[in-house]
Amino acid sequence: MIQNSLSSLLFELESHCNSSAIVTFLDSDGEVFVVDLERKKQKVIYGYQKGVRELFMLRLSKGVKNQGSIILRSFTDEVDEYTNLPIKELRGYILQKEDDRIEFTKISAKMMFACHNTDAETGEPRSLEQSVRYC
Repeated sequence: MIQNSLSSLLFELESHCNSSAIVTFLDSDGEVFVVDLERKKQKVIYGYQKGVRELFMLRLSKGVKNQGSIILRSFTDEVDEYTNLPIKELRGYILQKEDDRIEFTKISAKMMFACHNTDAETGEPRSLEQSVRYC
């Protein structure tokens, strides 16, 4: 069953990878796992070595003991007219273990903006990152 629920999550992540993206997974123990994604025609390639997709799925299935989170940074072909930097789309997901499944809930764009632009220790606003679209 975990395999099926992970397939839904991977489909969601891949659907937002137009050219390249970075996935950052934080597991229940606070361990971080980062995977680069690259779209080649209709296929999304995970990492730079064979087996990274399977390793990512294993890390998800073992790492979400009760909950976890994913941040997806997708790079677009659009260029910010003010900075001349590529526009990056930022998405977040909360992962929860439900019986033998891993369920995910997308974080709203408004919440992503608040999380990304607030200092976690002080609660003070941080400088805004340029050329970011919160999705």
